[in-house]
Amino acid sequence: MAERDRSRIRRAIRALLAQRSILLERLEEINENLRRLPKPSRARRELLAARVSIREALRLNRIAIRLLRSVL
Repeated sequence: MAERDRSRIRRAIRALLAQRSILLERLEEINENLRRLPKPSRARRELLAARVSIREALRLNRIAIRLLRSVL
């Protein structure tokens, strides 16, 4: 593999790690907000749906990072 390709992969990994930290921060914010909202509310349902989406994004992010590292 050419050095150019390796640097592109490293750059992609750095971008994915940055994305991961942003997603984790957002997940933390959602969890904090969930503690404040009443149980049966529309806002709570929307936050729960957002939390599911973020967890899925984190799972896919983790897989992408693992695959890119295995290529290096």
